[in-house]
Amino acid sequence: MQNLKGLSEVARQYDGILFDIYGVIHNGVACFPEAIACLQALNEAGVPYGFLSNMPLRAHQVQASLMRRGMPEALAKGALTSGEAVHRALSGEGYGKGYVFQGPDSTREIVPVGYHEVPLAEADFVLVSGIGDEEVPEDYAELLEIALSRGLPMICANPDLKVGHGDRMVSCAGLLVDAYERMGGDARWMGKPHVAVFDMVQGMLGGKLLMVGDSLRTDIAGAQGAGLDTVFVRSGIHAGADEAMFAQEGIFPTFTLPQLIW
Repeated sequence: MQNLKGLSEVARQYDGILFDIYGVIHNGVACFPEAIACLQALNEAGVPYGFLSNMPLRAHQVQASLMRRGMPEALAKGALTSGEAVHRALSGEGYGKGYVFQGPDSTREIVPVGYHEVPLAEADFVLVSGIGDEEVPEDYAELLEIALSRGLPMICANPDLKVGHGDRMVSCAGLLVDAYERMGGDARWMGKPHVAVFDMVQGMLGGKLLMVGDSLRTDIAGAQGAGLDTVFVRSGIHAGADEAMFAQEGIFPTFTLPQLIW
């Protein structure tokens, strides 16, 4: 594990660079100026990059999301999201057409045309794209118990457990679906750290890729499981953690950065 002062030390060793978004590019409210400068430098250096995020949105929605938080349009490109992975999965066969939706209305576009919402007693699967900022799985006890009793697949459109939003941490869909899996339920994970999404991103950039992220569980372990080198950004979700954290988790990134900076 090598501690870097800036991404410029290693960027040109790779054919492409993948960036997590929350905690790396922005804090949920505004893009970090240093991150914007880093992406601009990558553009000038001719190093391709893209975003690999557990956001429960379609890929084209991510560009608008980044621009709302202060990113220039020219830099907001090449995204693959958990929401896009859900859309692709549901565009195939095998899930049935009736579902229960748990999440914000802004994420409903991830469901392809042809599906319809039904009562839980009639559903073929449950799709979770989010829960309330302060909510916990116990707030969804009835949903969990009935879905489990019916043996329903529960599709997770955001495997993150928590993300930073401004100066606080908020709950994500992964918290609910993780509880369902721990109960013995059929959890279907769409996004990091699961290898399928990293396989998909190879088609977006290709070659030798580097993953830059702030979550040991989703970004670092997921990318390493897919054979990618990694950069762990220390200023994100694990801010304040020391070297003992890597040993405790058994996850050792290739490189570390204090924050995303060129």
